Amino acid sequence: MSSKKTFIFIAFTAAIFIAAILIAFGFQNSSEHKVLFEKAKFTMETKGDLKGAIKLFSEIIEKYPDEREYAAKSQLYIGLCYEKLGLKEAQKAFQKVVDNYPDQQQEAAIAREKLSMLVKLAKALEKVPHKPTFRKIRIPTKLTWDAQLSPDGQKVILASDKKLWIMPLSGKLGPDFPGVPVKLNTDDVEVDRYGLAWSGDGKWIAFNDNEVIREEERKGSKAIYIVSAEGGKPKKVFENYRNARVVNYRMSLSPHGKTLAFSSVDKERNEQHIYTIFVDGGLPKQLADVKAREPVFSPDGKMIAFVEDKNLGRGGGGLWVIPANGGTPKLVAKAGMASSPIWSPEGNMIAFVDYDNDRSVRQIYIIPIRQDGEAAGEMITLDTPEGIKRAELLAGWTADNKIGAIFQSRAEFGLYTLPAKGGKAALVAHGGYPMQPRWSPDGKRIFHTNVADEGSGDWQELAVAFVQAEGGKVTTVPIKSDAKIYKPAWGGGNNVSPDGKMIVFSGKTKEGSGMHIWTLPVEGGKPRQLTKAPAPITDRFPCWSPDGKAIAFLRARKSENYFMQYGDTNIYIVQVNGGEPKPLTSESDHVAFSPIAWSPDGKLLAYFSRDEANLPGDGTLNVIPVDGGEPHVVGKVQNIHPNRELAWSPDSKRIAFNGPEFYDKVIKIISLKDGSIVDIETDLVDTKIYHLDWSPDGDRLVFGGWKGGSPEFWLMEDFLPDEKIQKKQR
Repeated sequence: MSSKKTFIFIAFTAAIFIAAILIAFGFQNSSEHKVLFEKAKFTMETKGDLKGAIKLFSEIIEKYPDEREYAAKSQLYIGLCYEKLGLKEAQKAFQKVVDNYPDQQQEAAIAREKLSMLVKLAKALEKVPHKPTFRKIRIPTKLTWDAQLSPDGQKVILASDKKLWIMPLSGKLGPDFPGVPVKLNTDDVEVDRYGLAWSGDGKWIAFNDNEVIREEERKGSKAIYIVSAEGGKPKKVFENYRNARVVNYRMSLSPHGKTLAFSSVDKERNEQHIYTIFVDGGLPKQLADVKAREPVFSPDGKMIAFVEDKNLGRGGGGLWVIPANGGTPKLVAKAGMASSPIWSPEGNMIAFVDYDNDRSVRQIYIIPIRQDGEAAGEMITLDTPEGIKRAELLAGWTADNKIGAIFQSRAEFGLYTLPAKGGKAALVAHGGYPMQPRWSPDGKRIFHTNVADEGSGDWQELAVAFVQAEGGKVTTVPIKSDAKIYKPAWGGGNNVSPDGKMIVFSGKTKEGSGMHIWTLPVEGGKPRQLTKAPAPITDRFPCWSPDGKAIAFLRARKSENYFMQYGDTNIYIVQVNGGEPKPLTSESDHVAFSPIAWSPDGKLLAYFSRDEANLPGDGTLNVIPVDGGEPHVVGKVQNIHPNRELAWSPDSKRIAFNGPEFYDKVIKIISLKDGSIVDIETDLVDTKIYHLDWSPDGDRLVFGGWKGGSPEFWLMEDFLPDEKIQKKQR
């Protein structure tokens, strides 16, 4: 037996022996409080069990209130215990000594001294902004925008390649480096990247099926499954419709995995509500008749926190709490667009993400909660680490007070030019958010979409701008309109007329509905509206004919119940001098909702085609004669989406387009003659390509490039003010 253990054993034996002697001599009634006090001190000082000692000291005060000396000493020792466990409890305990035992001068004096010290420390710390400790987990593989921390804080679940993976948070290289990910067996059920959830005991995982149902009556629905954390055959819980907004797919499992909380969209009312359902079967139960999403169970399963929903996931509001069995919801925190709420392990706090006052960044907020679901104190605001743009998602709160979070790193955007044959890229515009670059016919300027500035005139958020081809300052093309013009981030056009005098773009007035085709003088002025199709018809991706007499564009019908779904998509041509647009393609051409381009010789229009015309997927690059005729397939293309741009070579023999990923590092050039594809590599480090155009002389390509802006997994510690003060005290 070690010397320390021997000492503890002897001290404890001695205490028992003394108590036995006192009892034997009849001193039990007069001295029991003294024995209990010594036991409490032993529990505090020798055993180090502060919470156990607090219970014993509290017992003395309750049983022996007339023994004022020992009651005062016990109250003082309670304060000393709490001093190591939390500032607020310590202050209250010391204040009770001063208020209740002024006649015990020594104990009261010590308590006043402690109070003075704690108050000074608290005031000093109030002047210093509270900064949590952040630790980035250096995940070497690609991370999606959803991952969930296990309740014990030891691992993370994430989805990749339609599979479910469990990754140890720490590996053999140290706490900042994860361990080896293990693929969880889901019996060939494909896993969606969004909406993962652990049960509170860590034994079950809920996920969404990756497959979107195409049948008309159930279009857009996905199945929700639950699977053992050890893997196996998943159990289908419910087939659900959530309007394809990834924020709507977040859900929660009860502590033991028996009940699932989720949100669902009512197609008839066009509203989203939260529901619970037993995973073993039954019908969903709507919890409240309020528009809501992102439900999450409290640790004891008695309450559910959720956030207000607006416009089917496109907007939000405050943070609410409701009993898990249903009842009246209570607003616990006002917010502009609260998201991804998580409960503290004790269930006395909820953390969530929201925009700051000027909506420039998304921060982390923590609100104390009472057992009845009411807010219990002031909200704590936490900034993100340096170099981070914003907090995207809170991934869990562990028992040792760590919060897992997915942050978006700060992105840098620019416009680059590159020799058409490959080589060294040149940065010609930096900052802002340059999109859809287009060469002027003389090759001297590059027009594009960028963030609206003070000189933008009546642009709403984004504006048409230009930069000199060799680089320099970005200049906004001012606009004068009777109403603010909203220009989309993609599909906006920006093509310059062959004579270099006009720009064509897609946009809408702030009060209007649906996108339309407009023209604008390149030096700015009053825009002219060419198309006026009513909503839900939208006109996008305009481009000029080489003779400048006509404009081709895509016309599609936007679904009101399914985000980013467009049907009845076709190419239309409208004369610049006015008139009714005429369709060039028909439904059988399967035109995808993505960019089109008019060949320089004026004979062909290039477009992407796919059988599943409403969602991203594989298909073909086609060309169709402008004067009529059957389309011709140039080649197969993977992952068609609205940000894949097309640009013709000046000789009309080749077409350039960006790579298959939304932000790839490759420009592809396909030959109309034989469909062969050449990859044009850049020498840029960590810069991904989006949007592009081919210079009029054929020598250079221009493209948008960005780096950063990717998801990162971080752990946040010491985020509660009391934790910081405790460390200072120690």
